[in-house]
Amino acid sequence: MTPVEEKNVACFKRFIEEGLNQKKCASMVEEIVAYNLIMEAPTVPMIDGRLHGMEIFRVFTAAFLTAFPDVQCTLPYLIAEGDVVAADIAYEGTHKAEFAGVPATDRYIKAGELWYMHFANGKIRHLRICEYGTPLLALLKGAD
Repeated sequence: MTPVEEKNVACFKRFIEEGLNQKKCASMVEEIVAYNLIMEAPTVPMIDGRLHGMEIFRVFTAAFLTAFPDVQCTLPYLIAEGDVVAADIAYEGTHKAEFAGVPATDRYIKAGELWYMHFANGKIRHLRICEYGTPLLALLKGAD
């Protein structure tokens, strides 16, 4: 890996380990996400993701950590090429609070997402999130 790739991978791994697994996301968002982040994700309207990506990222991660206080994430696959990092994020945890309009279910879920990130100056500048398997909201509503 090149030095740039190593730096970008280290940034993202830190987000997973400290931000999500250790629940320190709120204190590190501005360190890892560009102020003009473009975010594309399920339930995020394209125009909002382009105009308010950083704030949506901040709100989404806070809501996710509140809803799944015991969440643990792993990275089964992680690939870097130049300024791009692609990651498979597997996560599991118990749904203890409202999330995306779904009241707490106390369900223990296992799910995953693919994140494609373009970095600029060591921060995530463009983020595309794609769910795979059964989408999280379907799992919370009882689909298997």
